[in-house]
Amino acid sequence: MKKILLLALFSITLMGCNDPESAAAEASQLRAEQHPERTYVGEHNYYIMESSEHAAFGRKKELKVMYQDFPRYFVEKAKEWPKEDLNDASSYDLPRFQFAWANSSSEDEYESGLKIWSMKTDGTDLRLVTDATIDLTAVRNLTRSPNNRYVAWAGSGGHKSVYDLKTGKVSDMHKFTSPLDMLWSEDSRYLYFDDAINSYARWDSETGEVSDSDLKVRTEAVLTENKIIKVTDAAVVGYNLKTNERLFVLSSDRSLSDKERIFNVKSISPTGRFAWGSNQDYGWLFDTKEQTMKQMVDDFVPAQILGKDAHYSALSKMTYVTIVDRVEDKVWSWRAFSHGAMSGEGVLYNGLANNGLWFKEGK
Repeated sequence: MKKILLLALFSITLMGCNDPESAAAEASQLRAEQHPERTYVGEHNYYIMESSEHAAFGRKKELKVMYQDFPRYFVEKAKEWPKEDLNDASSYDLPRFQFAWANSSSEDEYESGLKIWSMKTDGTDLRLVTDATIDLTAVRNLTRSPNNRYVAWAGSGGHKSVYDLKTGKVSDMHKFTSPLDMLWSEDSRYLYFDDAINSYARWDSETGEVSDSDLKVRTEAVLTENKIIKVTDAAVVGYNLKTNERLFVLSSDRSLSDKERIFNVKSISPTGRFAWGSNQDYGWLFDTKEQTMKQMVDDFVPAQILGKDAHYSALSKMTYVTIVDRVEDKVWSWRAFSHGAMSGEGVLYNGLANNGLWFKEGK
């Protein structure tokens, strides 16, 4: 009887050793023991926590360098990485950055291809937005709908597509060479875009149809039911869409030369209250509610991405994240990724979450 019991126990042990789930659990435990500094995401991916670094802008503006730990991601297999989930409320408790990134240089076509990713403004919660094949060599413009459901991108030639996070469907809006500008309606139903020089169209998210439009759009703009506020080459302009009346023009200094007035960097806050324009010599912060303009010479930090109430801004290259608290003159800089290649620039969405603040209280 004892021999039978021992043989049975031995058989159970062997079965456990051959169980794939058991083997995976043991491998995972072994990795954790060998690399306690890593937090694994799947079998091949992980992140470590590293301190932020000193940031130099090459300008006279004095900023207090802040040091704290941020995640640095090592993504070898995007297929194992969690995707952004509209039903996961925890992902949307902070504003988020969105960007195009090829996570690997391997010969694997999927892993080396451009995909859309996102993360919170504090560097946490990296998510794969879409792993749909992007048949483009580069992504030159990205935009997210106000309800977070749709992400649209434009390639180098202006070819435009939109991805639905809810259904996983990719729609080609425009397949021909055109300018890059795109702008969502406030209710997320329409995506307005350039379909040719001085010609505009809109994509209907409910019907999938593309139709002609009279709305002249810019990417650096905010569109509401009755009004559009947009940043042009040297000014910020507001229009009443019902009456076609120009509401205001806030211009850079007209006494300057054209070269000195033109914006090389442009951005607008999520509500349209504040807008930014700058070039090598001058920077301008516009308040569209108070109808004011502040001009700065040299002593300023460019705002390629501008947050709510112009409290925070960021540089748009997401490989090396740089965030500025423009109220308290603080700066954070950290390396978010160990490898991979970015295409185009990062953008902000979900910008009103946490009252527009990019870090949670106490962090």
